[in-house]
Amino acid sequence: MPVRGEVRCAFCGSTNVAPLSMFGTAQLVSQYYCHQCKSVFERVRWRDDAKEEGEATDEDQATLSTVY
Repeated sequence: MPVRGEVRCAFCGSTNVAPLSMFGTAQLVSQYYCHQCKSVFERVRWRDDAKEEGEATDEDQATLSTVY
């Protein structure tokens, strides 16, 4: 199981990812780019992630969703 703060690609599971956008299709997700499989994916931001970015969130949950 992935570590809570660790970002992994939703498609291939690689950790060779880079932030693409602070916000994705909704304010509670961030977009990332996977250098391994060259996919763009979204990740719901955890409360701890928002603290690192200097902002607060109301929700404390995480899932992966794909960008179509």
